Amino acid sequence: MQNESSIIYTPTAPGELIDKITVLKIKQERIRDESRLNNVNKELSMLEKVKERSFSYNPDVMEKITQMEESLKKANEEIWDMGDKIREYGDKKDFGEGFVKVALGIHLANDVRASIKKEINILLGSSIVEEKSYKHWK
Repeated sequence: MQNESSIIYTPTAPGELIDKITVLKIKQERIRDESRLNNVNKELSMLEKVKERSFSYNPDVMEKITQMEESLKKANEEIWDMGDKIREYGDKKDFGEGFVKVALGIHLANDVRASIKKEINILLGSSIVEEKSYKHWK
């Protein structure tokens, strides 16, 4: 049984909120099952309200956030598409050059995604800073 008491409100960095919103927008565009889409729409609506309450105080900031959100969505779409592609390779048990190329692409796109999220956090002066633990390898 679902109810409002099962929702957990937790502090999060602004970049993480915007990232989650972009993923939900991609799901909204790509999921066709009505019951799953209803769940996506409900969560997206709730998070959009949090975004509106949190960032709408300054039109200049909102304009920058909107631009970064578009870039973040593009990065997440690339990751999604490459995830689909790597699953195709995996289903075929084809772990050759194409698989490796897509896997590398996912890592590179995730680096872009992380940098956009960090840029959002810096712009908004977030006290929560997401840190990565892997070595910089590029």
